[in-house]
Amino acid sequence: MTLMQRVQTLLDPYDSSNTECDGMIQICHTVLTQKGIEHQPMAGTLAQQTHNQLIPIHLWIDLPNGYKIDYRARMWLGDNGIPHGVFNPQDFPDVIYTGASIKLQPLPPVLFEILTQKTDWRKFKHH
Repeated sequence: MTLMQRVQTLLDPYDSSNTECDGMIQICHTVLTQKGIEHQPMAGTLAQQTHNQLIPIHLWIDLPNGYKIDYRARMWLGDNGIPHGVFNPQDFPDVIYTGASIKLQPLPPVLFEILTQKTDWRKFKHH
């Protein structure tokens, strides 16, 4: 198994979490830190040039080999030519990530558990 396959195997189970990019990057950062996998959390913008789409504030992870981790771009841009998961950005020339590195602390166990559990939020609606 390559490192990229290992990273994807570690992170894919959390794709179903009820999080946007900020929560998902914290989950991924926590898992990668615990496993000793080098990575860099990033913050910036994401543009899809073909359809002239832009996410003005977005979070993702860069890996030392040039790959990226982004499980939430499709949440805002759809799945038409938008990367998902662990990918080589060269495979998506119309998708431009622009940003800077940020520092994050791994999540405390209780917050990790809260962010990664599947919750039916309808149960919490006031009647």
